[in-house]
Amino acid sequence: MGFKTLLKRRAGKLILLAEPYLFSIPAFLVYISLVFVKVIKGKRVVFYELTCSRIGHLAANTELFLRRLKYTNYYDKKNNIYIGLCNHFPVSNRQLLNMYKRDFFIIESRILKGLFNTWIKKTKFYHILPFKSNEYYEFNTFKRILSFTEEEEILGKQLLKKMGIGENDWFVCFHSRDPSYLGKGSEYHDYRDSDVNNCLPAAEYIAENGGVAIRMGSAVDKPLPKERHTRIIDYAIDYRSDFMDIYLSAHCKFFLGSTAGLFLVPTIFDVPVACANFIFFEHTPFRSGDLFIPKKMWSRDKKRLLTYKEILDSGASLYLESKQYENAGIKVVENSSDEIIELATEMNMRLDKNYESTDEGEELQRKYISLFKPNHHCYSTPARIGTYFLRKNIKLLN
Repeated sequence: MGFKTLLKRRAGKLILLAEPYLFSIPAFLVYISLVFVKVIKGKRVVFYELTCSRIGHLAANTELFLRRLKYTNYYDKKNNIYIGLCNHFPVSNRQLLNMYKRDFFIIESRILKGLFNTWIKKTKFYHILPFKSNEYYEFNTFKRILSFTEEEEILGKQLLKKMGIGENDWFVCFHSRDPSYLGKGSEYHDYRDSDVNNCLPAAEYIAENGGVAIRMGSAVDKPLPKERHTRIIDYAIDYRSDFMDIYLSAHCKFFLGSTAGLFLVPTIFDVPVACANFIFFEHTPFRSGDLFIPKKMWSRDKKRLLTYKEILDSGASLYLESKQYENAGIKVVENSSDEIIELATEMNMRLDKNYESTDEGEELQRKYISLFKPNHHCYSTPARIGTYFLRKNIKLLN
């Protein structure tokens, strides 16, 4: 490895080492100029902001950027050096960030973060890491970026054993977003929350069919009931760590998720996802073979559930704050435990290749897709809506 290449790869660490000696913005500017002008001579430095405060954005935005950078000509790799800057401390998941550091030049610096906010954002040397939630091509075409080291695989197996999961056991992670995730003041987002107890019948189905069901979550409202199947593990309460959040999500048979960013972690590792209580049904899960079922919307004025056409026409399908639903007279309705267990069953049977599609089921899928215009990204979404859910709620397709 050449001296310049070595310096280029270590420039971020040089900046971190210099932080204690940088007492002023001018001094810092001189320092950063010396490092990058000499180390990356002839190339332009472009800074990218990593959304480190939320695990979903840290996973999906960064993965999308790296897949485009590695496999496409979307970015000018010939003339640019791309450097990621963390925008939040502490980061949402240390393990995930460390894994991305193996493939992406990332700097963690509070000083540089301040400079970034006051100056770099206003220059041509800044770009965002985009994510519009419709980048199906990148997540279905290119290989994943991240992998675990040999030491991490050994550690993961040891921790699985500690949880009572053997090397030959298969397991499913399940997650239901609740108010504890963002804490007090997060009511503007509570339309995304759901009751984890509605997932327990699906967890029991997994346990009774030889698997282990693992309840995920970095912050949860309440523990699972103690009177539960022995193969249902309350990992969020008893075992949770940054490392195992990622390891479990990357190694499960499938991930039973919700409208929360955690489902994007298995997605970046190409693990199948089945999402219940999905509220943004114009932005489905990303990979072929993924399944989802949406929440329903009850109109207080009409005193009935809104059809999908009514939801699309009104714009309610893209509401981002609870107040918008309230102002529109809409009550968001969670999926039932029956709907969730049928979703988990369909996904498990499809993965085991013993699910039999029917003409009726395929026709319902087509009818759902036909609600979108041909130029809408959901018209060609790779994910499917749960078949049982469509049968049970066929009136919503009218």
